[in-house]
Amino acid sequence: MKTLITGATGLVGSHIAEKLCREGEEVWALVRTSSNTRFLEGLGVKLRYGSITDPLAVYEAVEGMDRVCHAAALTEEWTSRELAYEVNVEGTENLLEASLARGVERFLFVSSLSVMGFRNHYNTGLETDYAKPGDPYIDTKMDAEQLVRRFSRFGLATTILRPGFMYGPRDRRFLQRILSHLEKGTFKFVGDGKNKMNLNYAGNFADAVVLAVRTPGSIGQVYNIANDDKSLDMQTFIFKVADLWGFARPNAHIPVIIAKAATSIMERSAKIMRKKQPPLLTKTRLKFLSHNLEFDISKAKEDLGFENRVGIDQGLALTKEWMEASRQDDHRAEEARFALHVQGRPHD
Repeated sequence: MKTLITGATGLVGSHIAEKLCREGEEVWALVRTSSNTRFLEGLGVKLRYGSITDPLAVYEAVEGMDRVCHAAALTEEWTSRELAYEVNVEGTENLLEASLARGVERFLFVSSLSVMGFRNHYNTGLETDYAKPGDPYIDTKMDAEQLVRRFSRFGLATTILRPGFMYGPRDRRFLQRILSHLEKGTFKFVGDGKNKMNLNYAGNFADAVVLAVRTPGSIGQVYNIANDDKSLDMQTFIFKVADLWGFARPNAHIPVIIAKAATSIMERSAKIMRKKQPPLLTKTRLKFLSHNLEFDISKAKEDLGFENRVGIDQGLALTKEWMEASRQDDHRAEEARFALHVQGRPHD
């Protein structure tokens, strides 16, 4: 089986590629020429160059593929609606059209639990009304998911997986932001910190992807994929991170009503001033910090045999190990560049 992965240089896609390669499958990746592909090449992944926003490049990349795992997306919370639509909706449509035309056997789409709505969730199932909250990322993921469902009716064998917040080795965003605030002593809980979390260890999610594309009964189906540890709430998670990295446990709390008011003011001011970086608080960050985000993953367990084989403690330890190794690699690379610079200088 030949599998094409989009977003393979990112956290999610790289774990899917790693899982498939370790199981001896032939893996290809659609990557941009500017992407760092060292890890993928080390796995033996074969590369095809182009962007998902280029219909011709996508059509050529899909040629000869049995499966397509679409994990690429513009996930930035502070981006233009036009750019998010181009990547997340039009890019997905390009892949769907090419896959249908090329006779791809299976198409797996990495969606997001955010399409379930901007609200508190208590063991929420699979149904969603796609009520858009006005967030470019979430709105366009809703549009993309509906596109996938439409192409399923056209005859393309699709499966949709909805993951939550992702962490693990090669995470350069999610945990890094939390660690930065813990290190500075600026992390604050919003509310009592007892809100449940929808975390995904990236390796666990890759397991779900591989199970889904190999399970005939998953065709045309949608699955929630998240942590199923009912004891994991925001405070427990943050304390685990702080303890493992050796930072002081935060104890400051902001009332939810005050955080909501502050978020509204910060976002409005940032938009008026046309700031390129998001403010300290955004609706997306507030959702993560304060909403109860508990989802029902029983269908994935029953249909796919999915289990979260790596628990939170092991997952954090593996992530920390990777971060430390990555810093050492960066340090050695910097030393090598400095040595070359010195050697290239003319003698006095």
